[in-house]
Amino acid sequence: MPPRVRVDTARTPVVRATLDSPATRNRLDDELLAELTDALERAERADGASVFVLDATGDTFCSGIALGDIDRADWQPRLVAVHDLLRRLADSPLVTVAVVDGAATGGGVGLAAACDHVIAGPRASLRMTEVLLGLVPAVILPVVAERVGRHRAYSLALGAQELTAGEAATLGLADRHTDDCPHELRLLLRRLRAADPGALRALKRYRRELYPSDEGHADRSVRVVAERLGDERVRDRLHTFHRQGLIP
Repeated sequence: MPPRVRVDTARTPVVRATLDSPATRNRLDDELLAELTDALERAERADGASVFVLDATGDTFCSGIALGDIDRADWQPRLVAVHDLLRRLADSPLVTVAVVDGAATGGGVGLAAACDHVIAGPRASLRMTEVLLGLVPAVILPVVAERVGRHRAYSLALGAQELTAGEAATLGLADRHTDDCPHELRLLLRRLRAADPGALRALKRYRRELYPSDEGHADRSVRVVAERLGDERVRDRLHTFHRQGLIP
């Protein structure tokens, strides 16, 4: 099977990871999660690397956590893996940049929100869809709240509101919206190259000290989702949506 994530380490100080599974809408299944985590670890080990860019092929940036194959034997490790990846992106010594030029739903919104900088292109849309499925966005809500504030994040989740690139930028879920993602990315990378690499790493360390992550959140996330997945009606709903191709 070809890799789900293509990694380019030839352009230091930038390492680029591209989600490349358009057939699955770049869903966060076990394989993609493992490859993306490995890509970030490779970037952190790469000599001279200071920036990690995450983008995607196809019309979907990321369709969120794979739900169609979830059963009681494997969904808990997957949720923990998503939580850990989001924290790794937020706390990485590298500057993490998400280029979103397609649909981001559910966990895909969290994947972008966990990054230090989000560029939203003309095809971008962002939507926390969990309540439509009978679930709670327990894993991603904290990283979204860090960007837009607690009540705003709760409101977006409550109404499953779909945001355009411009709306996401207005709320702070994206840092820039543009009709030309490559150009906007080049401008950002130029600004980052002008900065002292040691200062960038120190700034990220200081941010972690100011806003430490809640180590107990992973356990709470699993518990909250467990309560929902324990409901037979919710599981039937998920299976129906999966058969209809509405969820990954």
